Order: sequence, then C-alpha cells, then structure tokens
Amino acid sequence: MGRKTGLVLIGLGVFFLALAAFSRYYVYGRVAVVPLDYVRVSVSEGTGATVFDIAKQRETTTDLVSRRKVVGAVSAGEKASGDLNRSVAVWETSVITNPPGAVADEENPPLAGSHDRVAFDRHTAEVVDCCGNYLSSTANLETGTEVRDTSTPITGHYFKLPFDAQKTTYKFWDGTLKDATDLRYRSTEEIDGLTVYKYEQVIPATTVGTIKAPASFFGIKADGDVELDRVYANTRTLWVEPETGVIIRGQEAQNVVAKYQGKQVATLTEAVVGYNGKTIQANLDDYGPQASQLKLIRVWVPLGGLTLGVLVLIAGLALFVTGGRSGRGRRRVA
Repeated sequence: MGRKTGLVLIGLGVFFLALAAFSRYYVYGRVAVVPLDYVRVSVSEGTGATVFDIAKQRETTTDLVSRRKVVGAVSAGEKASGDLNRSVAVWETSVITNPPGAVADEENPPLAGSHDRVAFDRHTAEVVDCCGNYLSSTANLETGTEVRDTSTPITGHYFKLPFDAQKTTYKFWDGTLKDATDLRYRSTEEIDGLTVYKYEQVIPATTVGTIKAPASFFGIKADGDVELDRVYANTRTLWVEPETGVIIRGQEAQNVVAKYQGKQVATLTEAVVGYNGKTIQANLDDYGPQASQLKLIRVWVPLGGLTLGVLVLIAGLALFVTGGRSGRGRRRVA
C-alpha cells in the first residue's frame, strides 16, 4: 500500500513541478504581450503655463490641455511579425496641445501637435526599426499636408517599459530631442494602493533647432529677420506599474526658450503638464487587475508549484522506498 501511495505522490509531485515550469515559461510568454489592436485616449493638463503668442508678439500665461490618442495598426503588426519572425506591434499616436476649449483646424493650428508611427517588440517594448516608422510635427505651409520624417531612427522605449520592469535605467524616447536618453529608476511608490516604480528622465538645456522671425517680435535691435536658437529642457517623470510596464501617471516639466547670440530673448514654453485624474483612474482600473494576473502567472503559480511539487515528490519517494522495505520484511517473516 505504501509503494502505491508513494507512486501516486511522485506523480503529483512531477505534475506540480511541470505546472510551475509551464506557467512561467509557456503561459507567461503568451500573456505578457501588448495587443495589436490597442486603442487609448489619454489627457494631460497644466495650469499657468507660459507660451509665446506670435500674434501678440509677447509671452502670455494660459492653461494647457494635451490630448493623446494611440491606435494599433493591426495589419501592419501582423505583417511585421510574420516578416521578422518575432512579435511586433505597430501603433500610431497623435498629440494635440491647446488652451482648454480651443478648436484645432486648418485655420487654427494647435500650439503643438505631432503624429508618429512606431513599431516595437510586444514583449520588451523596445522600438523595432521597420514598418515605415515616422515622426511628424509639422505640415507643408502651402498644402497643409503632414510632413513625415522617415530618416530619423527611433530608438529605446516609446510607449511603455518592458513587462516585469526593473529598478534600473532604460533608454526612453524624447520627440523634441529626437533621441532616446536615460530614464532612471528613482523610487517605489503607491497610487491608490497600486505599487508603481517612479522613473525620471532629465534633459538638460539643448539647442534643438533654429527659428527665423522678425527681430521686432523679440525686441531685438536689428533690421528684418533674425535667426534664433531654440533651446529645450525637460524633466519627464513616469510612474510605471512594473508587471505590465504601463505608464500609470506621467508628467513633463518643459522649458523652451529662444536665444539670440547666446542671450535669452523669450520664453517659448514653460509648463508642467501631467495626466489628469480621469486618465490616471482609467489606467488604475485597467492595468491593476492585469498586473495581479501577470504576477500570479509569473511568480505565485511557479513558486507554489515548485514548493508543493518538491514536498510531495520527497514524500512520495520516501513512501515508495519505505513501503518497499516493509513489504520485503513481511515476506521474510512469513
């Protein structure tokens, strides 16, 4: 009887060990992927921003609302995955920033706007150089059509961090700088009970382009147009749910100035803009449960299966061995 029970326990132990490995190395790899058909709208807000009003030729103070829409290009992602033999998603994102209530159209362009197409690995979230990636933040003044930059390589992480994000430094894309720079882990915090990792990307003042404008706009004593340097600085702070790698809350503190011959002549943008409460709550509602499910598959099922499997296997082996010995002993007495 002991040997039979031992064999049953050995089988159960092997089953639990296989379940642990199956959960961690098979199931997790198939659920920890971003969707191809992703659709999301997020809203960021800022109060008391300083912007340069071209019409008024002076700095003004205004509140800002930035609306971002992300849409997955399903067919492009499927094709890229097949062509590259890896899981690739292709998402397009458009951002429009304006004062609250302002309407953006052909006659009233937004204060700032962009439209990018980015392919990235569905597991690691790192950008993949394929599939017609492009950046766009300007339009042809004569035709109004979007001007797309397909020559600048997009690198690093763009939409999110990898699943099972670590307390380390990642490269994160900055659209103004057109480069990926260090995004450093700073601390572990909680947002309404959800554990998040706080990361920070500090971009020091950097000349990112030039502006040609009438000297009189900026009080410069010169005739006609002058060429100004556009100098950009930003501190981007991201609160990331580590299991999903999703940004639950984001904030940017931007400072863009115009300099003439090394001297600042105007503030073009000075603003702190971050996800509004509705966007943060939507992220908590959607990604909090996903985080729990991923952690169950990645950690708790493998850990429980491994622990239980080892204990049951040891018990089964012990019963099998001792059961065999006692059986031989009884036969000798008989």
